Amino acid sequence: MTEPSRALAPLGPGAVLNDRYEVRQSLGKGGMGEVFLAYDRTTQQSVALKIVREESRMPGDDEALRQELLLARSVSHPHVCRVHDLAPSPYGPMLVMEYITGQTLHTHIRRKKAQGGYTSDEFRRLAQETASGVAAIHAQGLVHGDLKPGNVMVTTNTDGSFGKAVVLDFGFAKERARLSARRPGAPPDGGTPNYMSPERLRSGGASPEDDTYALGLTLLEMWTCRVPEPGYRPRAKTMRQQIMFDVPAGLSIDEIKQVFRCFSDDPTQRLPARHLRFFNPMALTTNPVQLPRERLDPGPPPGRSATQSFVPGQQALIATFATNAQEFVGEIIPLSKPTMTIGRRAENDIWVPEATVSGHHAQLKWQNATWVVEDLGSTNGTYVDHTYERRKQVNWMHGVDVQFGELRLKLVSFVQDSAGHRRAKTYLGKRDGLTGLLRREELLRALDEEASFSEWVEAPLTIARYELRGPNRNASDRPTILEMLALRRVATRVVELTDVLILSLIPVVSGRSGPLRFAIAMVGPNLQDARNLVEQVVGQVQGLLPEGMELAANLVRYEPGVAVPSLIDT
Repeated sequence: MTEPSRALAPLGPGAVLNDRYEVRQSLGKGGMGEVFLAYDRTTQQSVALKIVREESRMPGDDEALRQELLLARSVSHPHVCRVHDLAPSPYGPMLVMEYITGQTLHTHIRRKKAQGGYTSDEFRRLAQETASGVAAIHAQGLVHGDLKPGNVMVTTNTDGSFGKAVVLDFGFAKERARLSARRPGAPPDGGTPNYMSPERLRSGGASPEDDTYALGLTLLEMWTCRVPEPGYRPRAKTMRQQIMFDVPAGLSIDEIKQVFRCFSDDPTQRLPARHLRFFNPMALTTNPVQLPRERLDPGPPPGRSATQSFVPGQQALIATFATNAQEFVGEIIPLSKPTMTIGRRAENDIWVPEATVSGHHAQLKWQNATWVVEDLGSTNGTYVDHTYERRKQVNWMHGVDVQFGELRLKLVSFVQDSAGHRRAKTYLGKRDGLTGLLRREELLRALDEEASFSEWVEAPLTIARYELRGPNRNASDRPTILEMLALRRVATRVVELTDVLILSLIPVVSGRSGPLRFAIAMVGPNLQDARNLVEQVVGQVQGLLPEGMELAANLVRYEPGVAVPSLIDT
């Protein structure tokens, strides 16, 4: 990079950089340099030039700017600012960026304050566009590192109305933070402390979860019109005590909950930016397929070449549930031969430790690009979803679970210790592999979050507790295979129906609370509305159960100070 000369005249309107860029005006200064509006003689378009001056530079900034260019070019999205080029200049390294007419969200918030704040639809649009821009950055494996209203531009239409939100200035803050030495107790660097998450304030390190926290504070600032203080705890006061305008009155309870969860102290409870949704659920059709449910990703299906001949190791099995061998859950079993046997005896091609699997349970055979499972007369049977009968033969497709006794295996296309395997183990660490519901300990953490939100938004929290019952049994008894299959089928349908009936934008909090029990949290509906909803759900689901079994349900209302475990225990 060209070193700036001390004899240079101040950079201002009329200056021409690199015989190409005519500076028109300064757009603003920051801790890392100054941004100018310029005219590009080559393309005959207006551009923004970001110049890091000598007095602002730190060791490694040249590399940081180069990284910002490379990172920014990998993101192509209408709500993310485009970066065109990096060039030397007499005043220091210069980033050439898309020029966006308008104002920062920080300025826009202050101007809307004079008009009484944002309407619900205005908030929805800017929130959705900002979140989609952040999601596009995260989708490339990148982190913004300094998200705040000052780094979101709101464009201006020709008629004077505001247009769209555009996220800008990402990558540089993260790279500077990475290159700068961090010492225990040192102030955070590379970003703006007012919008940093608790974990970043403690130990530094930008992350997608930290971006989500900053996004939550940015959206909250649209309501409060107050810049947060460093270390600010936005959940310490109720929403009513913080909101300056009555904007949330027109928002759904789920839209408000999304913002609340963004600035959770627990990073695992924050919603990914790609799952944030802001629209009126009463005006749009919502169905379970549209909800961003967490699932175990089986990886991409095998390509066309798989139809021609068997490829060893192209597919594998992952254990998703085992009643008697919890340590086996998450294990990968490569499919190395076109014909393999599975059972509990060591001489099988696939040995499994689950006690309910027979010694020689089944044979797997690759035929015409799929696997055929033939039960070998096992004691406890082989099963697939949506049926309660034992299956003599099963066609096993990619991404599908097959149950051998009380062991469930999923057909996947990733290998041991791969990214897909790590994601699967993370999923199975949080969720029950039989039902897909949260495990009990994760359910309790999520219910703590729901209780906090209930108090923050001053809305009722009701827990629906469901239980499968059969003749002459206690709910605490060990489930039979028939009951396991019924629990999986019913729990999945109950959660889907609940989402539809309360017009959810994000999935309801639901988890397994016992051998044949599960619970669903609902913030918003009063006790009578919740009771009507549960009665409707039970009535629709009862027909899915085998003869002799029934689904029972009861409701409990959360009150401040009540211990969360008592909400799911009978």
